[in-house]
Amino acid sequence: MSFGYGINRLLDLQETNFQVFDMDVKEDKITYTIRHREPAQYICKHCEHPHDSYHDKEWIHLQDLPLGNHKVIWKIERMRILCHCQMGYRVEKLSFKSQKHFLTQRFVDYIGYTLCTKMFTVADVSRLFNLDYGIIYKIDHDVLLRLWQNAEVPDPTHIAVDEKSYKKGHKYVTIVSDIERKMVIWVSEGNDKSSLDEFFKIIGPERCAKIQTVSKDMHKPFIASCNEHIPHAMEVADPFHVVKKLNEVLDSCRKELVESPETSKSEKKSLKQMNWVIRYKQENMDDRNQSKLNQLERLNEPLYRAYLHKESFFEFFTFESHEITKAGEFLDEWVHDAATIPMEAFKYFVGYIERHRDRILNIIKTGRSSSFSEAINRKINVLIGMAYGYHCLEYLKLKILQRCGAIGRYWTPEGA
Repeated sequence: MSFGYGINRLLDLQETNFQVFDMDVKEDKITYTIRHREPAQYICKHCEHPHDSYHDKEWIHLQDLPLGNHKVIWKIERMRILCHCQMGYRVEKLSFKSQKHFLTQRFVDYIGYTLCTKMFTVADVSRLFNLDYGIIYKIDHDVLLRLWQNAEVPDPTHIAVDEKSYKKGHKYVTIVSDIERKMVIWVSEGNDKSSLDEFFKIIGPERCAKIQTVSKDMHKPFIASCNEHIPHAMEVADPFHVVKKLNEVLDSCRKELVESPETSKSEKKSLKQMNWVIRYKQENMDDRNQSKLNQLERLNEPLYRAYLHKESFFEFFTFESHEITKAGEFLDEWVHDAATIPMEAFKYFVGYIERHRDRILNIIKTGRSSSFSEAINRKINVLIGMAYGYHCLEYLKLKILQRCGAIGRYWTPEGA
């Protein structure tokens, strides 16, 4: 028997040459039998020429949007036709079938929409719809690639450039963010000069001329690329990376003492326990860590002094833009005092501050904070951690642009 207009409209078949002929409802599954309307026409998949006859037929099964707790299956009569455009037998066009999966296109669109809400991971959607992980992964990759290809890189005025390790073996990506829009706008492979050059070439000289400031760590290839493409832009050190480098240097000082042959075994053991103590801000320390810090003062004076200088450096970020002269005087005084600490790793950081003094002072001049860079880094770390790493670099780039950028925010179905 033939079902009415309502059921065909419910399944979005009203504008196709197919209709529902039967429905089988079981406890956990609904199966619709779908055949051609009369008079039957079979549309060529390649040239879309209609045919009145067919060569042979087969029944295929497509999975559709679930209805409550019921799995929904479409049992479809599909014909094979002989069309002159291909000079051979080809299956007919099914406009409601996904091109790559045995799923309906509207089911694929719904999966894409669900993923673009950023509320679910690929694994979550796989469990939600009881589909293979690989199918959901491919749908997600295809949707993000389509959205990115149709997107336009916005005109940035203030940008931040960062490198991010995504895999062991010094595998990096270069990330460009728009500070005003607070989102990632570009991701490219590697962390060399050509990685950042790629972004500037994409936006072109006219839009490069609009960039006023660039915030970045002091990675030499990035400096060279900015000097070539946006020499007019004010270079601002990224506060997040300055503080991160200071913490890393302090830990290197501790390791320097641990590995020194002049340090006794008992001192080495105590220094190893100071790993996290010297990373804490003194204002955040509990009584236990404070007592360990007092122990450090007695144990090794140079490392204790290095810790105090690390704490005093944070005062630099409290200056306002109108206090730029005082900030410069503070920085010069800090460098002068820190240079007296007899530890090679700390002397390296002092030299780092001297080399990039103007860029670091621009942090105060622009009022730039590290909150945005910290947020992006945390999001990417969570993203990589949730997926236990990414084997496909292209997919990682798309996920960063989705989770930290704009793609997927205005999701539309394919062909819309």
